[in-house]
Amino acid sequence: MPQDKKPAKKNKPHMLGFRVDDDAYSEIENRAALAGKTPNDWCRDELLARLNAPATLTANEELIHSEVVLFGVLMTHFFDSLAKNDLTPQKSKELVERFKKDRMAQYQGYFAGRKKET
Repeated sequence: MPQDKKPAKKNKPHMLGFRVDDDAYSEIENRAALAGKTPNDWCRDELLARLNAPATLTANEELIHSEVVLFGVLMTHFFDSLAKNDLTPQKSKELVERFKKDRMAQYQGYFAGRKKET
C-alpha cells in the first residue's frame, strides 16, 4: 500500500477500441451523461458489469434444457403410473404422444424466435 494509505490503482495495460454509428454514439452519450460519466468511462463500466453478471443460456442451451425438462416430466409421469400400478399400454401411448406434442410446440417456439433474430 502506498504511503498515503490509499490502495494502489490496478494496472490496466490493455486498451479496446471499436466504432459505432451516429445513433449508437448519441445513445451512449445520453446514457453516460445520465450516469455523470464520460462515454468512454460509461462503456468500460457497462462492459465490466456484464463480465461480472451471471452467464445466461444461449438459445441452443435453452432448447437443450427444455428438452431435458420435458423428458423429466415424461419420466415422472411414467414412474408415477408405474408406482400406482396403472401403467397400461394405452396410457403409455398417451404419455408419449403428449411428450411429442409438447416437444413440437417447444421446437416451433424456438425456431420462431431464431427466425426473428435473423
